Amino acid sequence: MRRSANIKYLRLRMAPGRGLWVSVPYGVSESQVYKFISDNKEWIEKSRKSMAVYEKDTGVGLRPGAEVRTKLHVLKIEQTEQSRPSYRLEGNVITLFVPGQVEFSRIENIVRQFLVEVYRMEAKQYLPPRVKHFAEKFGFKYGNLTFRDNVSNWGSCSFENNISLNVKLMKLPDDVIDYVILHELCHTVEKNHSEDFWKLVGRVCPGYAYLRERLKNYNTRV
Repeated sequence: MRRSANIKYLRLRMAPGRGLWVSVPYGVSESQVYKFISDNKEWIEKSRKSMAVYEKDTGVGLRPGAEVRTKLHVLKIEQTEQSRPSYRLEGNVITLFVPGQVEFSRIENIVRQFLVEVYRMEAKQYLPPRVKHFAEKFGFKYGNLTFRDNVSNWGSCSFENNISLNVKLMKLPDDVIDYVILHELCHTVEKNHSEDFWKLVGRVCPGYAYLRERLKNYNTRV
């Protein structure tokens, strides 16, 4: 439960790895909060089940014992008696060892950043051939291709047709990744989200509306 002077309405949010959060304005009693929760029980149960699937698919809620399946690897997190984190790569399995004597909350950011670097490594291997494939298939021309750890978007295309893709695309299904790539390639022709833009997206990515909706099931955070 979170109270703040900036909160104007009662609001529920299912946070990856953290469960249910309730935003509460000042002046709202505890009994009103619990009634609000009770009235939204159906939404909470549906969201809880969806979040459980999301966490399993994306590795959200990283902790010792977790096993995260990325696009090209399996990341395992194990505790060790060592005083510093270390990792071991065996085939497609990456094992990250974290100090067992240190409270996990103190090193959680290190673990999250390690996962981001795994995504970055995979993105540089997996995404360039896909971008090149679709550009050649549909006749798009683009400039530089870069990879970033963004929290605001999955990709962007500059006025100069340089494309930037979020490394955390690597946690998405292949067909959704392809939709994001095609979306940005379409911006090399249409620089906004006009009717002409969406017509172009529809030509190169039939059924894009379904993929666009599926993309909403994911977020750009680790």
